[in-house]
Amino acid sequence: MPKWINWFIITIFLGYALAVSPVAAFAQGQQIFNDRCAMCHGQDGKGNGPAAASFSPAPADFTSPGFWQGNVGQKITNTIENGHGPMPAISLSSNHIKAVIAYITKSFKP
Repeated sequence: MPKWINWFIITIFLGYALAVSPVAAFAQGQQIFNDRCAMCHGQDGKGNGPAAASFSPAPADFTSPGFWQGNVGQKITNTIENGHGPMPAISLSSNHIKAVIAYITKSFKP
């Protein structure tokens, strides 16, 4: 078997391992949150981002214990996919949504 095929196979496996690892998901979720969510939800997840003042009701406070009641993963997924109140729907893959949920959960859940 030619060497380039071996390297190709190794690269595919490494890429897959990194894509599904919790550390990679967290980093990916953090990047997406910073790029797409922090403007309204704030870097600290308290719903106090620079654009938050223009929203009524205010963006969700991810540090509030009340936010974490019920099926939070489904709540976040529905909000991202369908929007909620003044928040528009955001087009993200299911893996990207899972990464955002992992980041929000690890970073802001009380």
